[in-house]
Amino acid sequence: MTILFVAPYFGPVHSSGRLWVKALRKLGHEVTVFDYRQAVIPERIYSKIRGGRRVQRLLMQFKLLQIATRRRYDLIFVLKGETIYPQTLCRIREHNKGLLINWMGDDPMNFPNIRASLGFYDIFFTIDRGWVQKVQALGYRAEHLPYGCDPEVHKKVSLSPMERKEFEADLCYVGRLDDRGTMLGKLAINSYRMKVWGYGWERTPVQSLRPYVVGSALDETGMVKAFNAARTVLNLQPTQLITGVNFKTHEIAGCGAFQLTDFKPELPEMYEPGKEIVYFRSFEELKELIDRYLRDERERRRIAEAAQKRAYSEHTLDHRAKRLIEILREL
Repeated sequence: MTILFVAPYFGPVHSSGRLWVKALRKLGHEVTVFDYRQAVIPERIYSKIRGGRRVQRLLMQFKLLQIATRRRYDLIFVLKGETIYPQTLCRIREHNKGLLINWMGDDPMNFPNIRASLGFYDIFFTIDRGWVQKVQALGYRAEHLPYGCDPEVHKKVSLSPMERKEFEADLCYVGRLDDRGTMLGKLAINSYRMKVWGYGWERTPVQSLRPYVVGSALDETGMVKAFNAARTVLNLQPTQLITGVNFKTHEIAGCGAFQLTDFKPELPEMYEPGKEIVYFRSFEELKELIDRYLRDERERRRIAEAAQKRAYSEHTLDHRAKRLIEILREL
């Protein structure tokens, strides 16, 4: 199958696009990559120029249309595509008779261009069954397809003494600045040896949290090291999720790290509670679980090893890519 893969691809943090391409190529498909955020002007340049994002966005439409229509692709796979205009997708549909799909890890209703483009996709894939229902309620076809880990990336790694000093913590949190700072601030008050990584946390208004912010966004390698070095990895699910789980759920499991996460309805069908993952429903329960498992290294290791085994056997991107192709062949 010839595939045009349209996604954030070359940035230091956007690893999901690269790993999807890797999984599709392992299945024998010919994949051409179009990075819609870097296609015309590098993001590091246009993000610093007044009006640069708008210019990049306009030029990108023409570049994408040119690439998507100069040959026939069996499949055009868009990962998110929040800056792709509906008019661009309409033109692509007119010129390319292959399948056009979207897969994303965010609520499509939060992005005007995506919401207005739902009718141009043959299938819209999302990681959350609640979002699937939203798309279906508008009369469009949607399928549930969670994210996964890559065992060659998300794995146990050896750390040097300097790396262990940099990343080691009782509690580790990796994620961008958002409203979850309040909960992290409450944990900081309890004097846990905690490290927080991610975009924007140096600007957090939660004063108690600031001493625990140790760095900005980690690249893929740094994230894996942080998960490996922490005694407990805290995974706070985004509030936009209805039933599903975020990318880090599988990435942390793949790293063989002990994970505490807040409950989502799809979680128990992916990892067995108490045996492969531990979840909480309130801050009070979270604090009790942190204290309990910090005292029990053997149990943390047992759960982490079981989670990694489950992730590798059922929740890799290879599994997801195979399922994606199966669904497309049923059309």
